[in-house]
Amino acid sequence: MAHIYPQDFEYGIINSSDLSKVEFDDGIYPTSPKDLRYSLDGSQFVIKWDEHHTPHCIEDGELVPVSILSWADCHALMQTPEWTEPLPPIE
Repeated sequence: MAHIYPQDFEYGIINSSDLSKVEFDDGIYPTSPKDLRYSLDGSQFVIKWDEHHTPHCIEDGELVPVSILSWADCHALMQTPEWTEPLPPIE
Protein backbone atom coordinates (compact mmCIF):
# COMPACT_ATOMS: atom_id res chain seq x y z
CA MET A 1 0.00 0.00 0.00
CA ALA A 2 1.37 3.43 -0.96
CA HIS A 3 1.91 6.02 1.70
CA ILE A 4 -0.34 9.04 1.51
CA TYR A 5 1.07 12.29 2.77
CA PRO A 6 -0.63 15.71 3.02
CA GLN A 7 1.59 16.84 0.17
CA ASP A 8 -0.01 14.19 -2.09
CA PHE A 9 -3.27 16.15 -2.22
CA GLU A 10 -4.59 19.30 -3.81
CA TYR A 11 -6.77 21.46 -1.57
CA GLY A 12 -9.78 23.40 -2.78
CA ILE A 13 -11.37 26.36 -1.07
CA ILE A 14 -15.08 26.25 -1.89
CA ASN A 15 -17.84 28.78 -1.32
CA SER A 16 -20.43 27.38 1.11
CA SER A 17 -23.18 28.19 -1.40
CA ASP A 18 -21.65 25.49 -3.66
CA LEU A 19 -21.90 22.65 -1.13
CA SER A 20 -24.58 20.84 -3.17
CA LYS A 21 -22.18 20.64 -6.15
CA VAL A 22 -19.55 18.62 -4.25
CA GLU A 23 -19.50 14.94 -5.28
CA PHE A 24 -18.26 13.34 -2.06
CA ASP A 25 -18.19 9.88 -3.66
CA ASP A 26 -15.58 10.92 -6.25
CA GLY A 27 -12.38 10.90 -4.22
CA ILE A 28 -13.08 14.06 -2.25
CA TYR A 29 -12.06 14.24 1.38
CA PRO A 30 -13.57 14.52 3.82
CA THR A 31 -16.17 12.12 2.48
CA SER A 32 -19.14 13.72 4.23
CA PRO A 33 -20.41 17.31 4.50
CA LYS A 34 -20.63 16.98 8.28
CA ASP A 35 -16.83 16.65 8.49
CA LEU A 36 -15.92 19.76 6.49
CA ARG A 37 -13.71 22.51 7.90
CA TYR A 38 -15.38 25.89 7.48
CA SER A 39 -13.95 29.38 7.68
CA LEU A 40 -14.94 31.12 10.91
CA ASP A 41 -17.64 33.14 9.17
CA GLY A 42 -19.00 29.98 7.49
CA SER A 43 -18.67 31.39 3.98
CA GLN A 44 -16.14 28.82 2.73
CA PHE A 45 -14.93 25.30 3.38
CA VAL A 46 -11.94 23.21 2.36
CA ILE A 47 -11.85 19.89 0.52
CA LYS A 48 -8.94 17.83 -0.76
CA TRP A 49 -8.34 15.20 -3.40
CA ASP A 50 -5.45 13.07 -4.66
CA GLU A 51 -3.27 15.20 -6.91
CA HIS A 52 -3.49 12.50 -9.62
CA HIS A 53 -7.31 12.40 -9.70
CA THR A 54 -9.20 15.65 -10.14
CA PRO A 55 -12.84 15.05 -9.12
CA HIS A 56 -15.30 15.11 -12.01
CA CYS A 57 -17.33 17.96 -10.52
CA ILE A 58 -14.23 20.18 -10.68
CA GLU A 59 -12.91 18.80 -13.95
CA ASP A 60 -16.21 19.42 -15.77
CA GLY A 61 -16.61 22.93 -14.32
CA GLU A 62 -19.73 22.20 -12.25
CA LEU A 63 -17.80 23.11 -9.08
CA VAL A 64 -15.35 26.01 -9.35
CA PRO A 65 -13.07 26.38 -6.32
CA VAL A 66 -12.23 29.87 -5.12
CA SER A 67 -8.65 28.61 -5.14
CA ILE A 68 -6.71 25.37 -5.48
CA LEU A 69 -3.78 25.16 -3.10
CA SER A 70 -0.82 23.00 -2.25
CA TRP A 71 -0.60 21.54 1.25
CA ALA A 72 1.83 24.26 2.37
CA ASP A 73 -0.40 27.05 1.08
CA CYS A 74 -3.53 25.49 2.58
CA HIS A 75 -1.77 25.00 5.91
CA ALA A 76 -0.75 28.67 5.89
CA LEU A 77 -4.33 29.72 5.07
CA MET A 78 -5.71 27.66 7.96
CA GLN A 79 -3.51 29.71 10.33
CA THR A 80 -5.09 33.03 9.30
CA PRO A 81 -7.71 34.88 11.39
CA GLU A 82 -10.37 33.96 8.81
CA TRP A 83 -9.93 30.25 9.56
CA THR A 84 -8.57 29.97 13.13
CA GLU A 85 -9.63 31.65 16.36
CA PRO A 86 -6.75 33.54 17.93
CA LEU A 87 -5.30 31.99 21.07
CA PRO A 88 -6.14 33.81 24.27
CA PRO A 89 -3.24 35.71 25.83
CA ILE A 90 -1.23 33.86 28.42
CA GLU A 91 -1.40 35.57 31.80
